Amino acid sequence: MRGATASLSAVAILLQIASVSAFLPSSRFFREIGFVANDFHPVFTRSAIVYAGTLSTSSTTIPPNLKILILPGFGNDSIDYYMSGSLVDSLQEQGWPRDSIDVLRVARSDWLQVFWKGALDLKFWTAEADPTRAAFRWYLERISQQIQELCDGDHEDCRVILVGHSAGGWLGRAALGFGSRQNDGDGTVNDSMPVGPPINLDKVLGLVSLGAPHLPPPPGIMDMTRGALRITNEQFPGAYHKPNDGIFYITAIGLSVQGEEQERRSPLEPTTVKGFAYNSYEAVCGNGTTIGDGVVPYSAAHLDGAVQLDLKGVLHSINAPDNWYGSSQVIDRWHEPMLQELKASKKLSTNSNNIYTKNIIDRISTAFEKFKIL
Repeated sequence: MRGATASLSAVAILLQIASVSAFLPSSRFFREIGFVANDFHPVFTRSAIVYAGTLSTSSTTIPPNLKILILPGFGNDSIDYYMSGSLVDSLQEQGWPRDSIDVLRVARSDWLQVFWKGALDLKFWTAEADPTRAAFRWYLERISQQIQELCDGDHEDCRVILVGHSAGGWLGRAALGFGSRQNDGDGTVNDSMPVGPPINLDKVLGLVSLGAPHLPPPPGIMDMTRGALRITNEQFPGAYHKPNDGIFYITAIGLSVQGEEQERRSPLEPTTVKGFAYNSYEAVCGNGTTIGDGVVPYSAAHLDGAVQLDLKGVLHSINAPDNWYGSSQVIDRWHEPMLQELKASKKLSTNSNNIYTKNIIDRISTAFEKFKIL
């Protein structure tokens, strides 16, 4: 009987985590949701920048010392971001060379590690598992490894921008936070705190999150991350590495679907767009009737100290090819603010001896002149 209860609990956790998978709904579902996004015009009072239109950008060459590492969302495969018209294509349209863009090497089957490794960890079951434990550590290890690979043998001034989609956003935060604890500055490791795979923060310019759930659910709501997100927030709150490490943070969330509880007349009745959003929002923040990108609610997507972007009509999933964060129709709305942050970054010196840095400053200045809030 105890085994059956444990199995049912595991299934419940699986279904809860899958509910915010960036790839879960079908393409037909998001063709329908597109109509909701296009017709939705919310009014907000929160102090975030609201973008409704398309911004123009300069398409000059990005210098080779700057790299982008895309962090896939839960359930996603690296190949999803290489698909025609997806995020890699859109970044190339913005002037990024193909060899300056990398996607974290993740297969869809890799996400099963969250469950089978977590099942062997008591802290996973009690929702006290920090991200350095087995369920999520494999993802953090890959971030650490690929940042090193991007900069090995490259320019000494190699710098990386992390772009995290969905769960990739908060896992990127966790990687930076726990990875920066590798030593205390004197070469010793602080054994009293969880330590992640090492990351050289000097190599990281910023973290851009696209539809990421950054805040844990309130008490009484099952924690889909089994404590990992809550502990990350407790130990590395807000834009944690901005003041001392010069890392900028941008949090972007689509404003496209308001959740609405669905009353099913039959178990076979298909889930509606608003009904799916209701279930997902409720699992993430405890309020199913709030507004968000159809998967992640607005209230959980922003970090204190970050540049907060509210993107009207933008949807969560790659299965909404024309309206999701990585589409060519949408990318300007967070890429231009990213260029603005790069322009202000203290890690991009204007030293005249650095031709690559001079080029990127010129590129950013040109784009900044065209930057405007619609």
